[in-house]
Parts: sequence; C-alpha cells; structure tokens
Amino acid sequence: MDRYDVPVGPSAVRGPRYRFRDPAGPALVAQCLIATSALADVFVIGTGGADSPAVTEANALLGVLQMACWITFLFWFHRCRCNAEVLAPGTHTYAPGFALGAWIIPLAMWWLPRRITLDIRRAGGPPRDVALINAWWFAWLCDGPVSVAVHLLVLHQTDYHTPVDHGLGILSSILAIAVIRRVTAGQPAGPLPYFNMT
Repeated sequence: MDRYDVPVGPSAVRGPRYRFRDPAGPALVAQCLIATSALADVFVIGTGGADSPAVTEANALLGVLQMACWITFLFWFHRCRCNAEVLAPGTHTYAPGFALGAWIIPLAMWWLPRRITLDIRRAGGPPRDVALINAWWFAWLCDGPVSVAVHLLVLHQTDYHTPVDHGLGILSSILAIAVIRRVTAGQPAGPLPYFNMT
C-alpha cells in the first residue's frame, strides 16, 4: 500500500470505501491526449478540412484519438471526484458515480458535469477557478451538443470538418487542459495528517 492508497477521514472509520489516490498520473495522460487531439484539429484545418485526402485517410485514427481522450478524461475525473469525497466528505450533492454517469444522462448532461467539477474544485480549496470552469463548459457545449444540433437542424449536414468546428475543438481542448491542471493542483499530493483525525 503506497502513501496515496490509505483510508483517511470518515472513510477510515467506515472502512476503505474511498481512498485518496494521486490524480497526477491520469491528469498527465489525459492532458497529453487532449493536446494531441488539438494538434490533430490544427492539422485538419491546415490540410483543407473534409476535402483533404489526408483527413479522409486519418478519419479512423482521429476517431480512436477522440475516444482515448474521453476514456482518460473520465478516468481522471472519477478519481478526482473520489478524492474530493475524502477531502470534503458529505459536502457533495451528487455521489461519485455521477462523475461517470452524468455525462450520459439525457438533458442533465448539459449541466451536471459542470456542477460536479465545481464541487471537486471547491473540495480542494477556495473556488478561485469558477470563471475558467464556466468558460471550459461553455466551449465544450458549443463544440459538442450545440454543434451537433446546429449541423443537424440548421445546416442539414454532418460534416464536422469545417474550420469553425475544429477551431471550437482547439479552444475546448486548451480550456480542458487548463481545468485538468487547476483541479489536479487543488488536490494535495497525499492525504494530510489532520484528515485522519476523527
């Protein structure tokens, strides 16, 4: 058992349901993949978008990269939410499982993950990053659900390789990396001694 894998706070009394685990490793992997995705967006814009043969050949690879970004982000997000339960037990509106489930609940997915992110950040200290989290969330909505709705209902097409689409992807990626860095920095590198006091 390493220094991160120990029960602390009320969880030490109830049993090892929640343990503080270092979020730095998953954060680094998620940031690297998201940065790679942003560079892929730059590549698509630079090569001419959907009409470029290079983009057509790389379409499957871009899809795999996007899926890898989601998996690593969600792994990091869930770890930070479990850590937040140790850092500030009983102060969260949603259970740790919502860190994963909130992203697939119809309609609620438009605001629940943002709410959970704010709770995680507040558990790690004063909520200084509300504006950053709100900016990331707005960019993600524009790049995701809003973009899909506009393409299907207004433009009546499913070509997501326009400069605007990829520009939003780049902005969303930059803000996501900033949020990951801030939230991870807000969680201590290991459980502090006073958390073991009952």
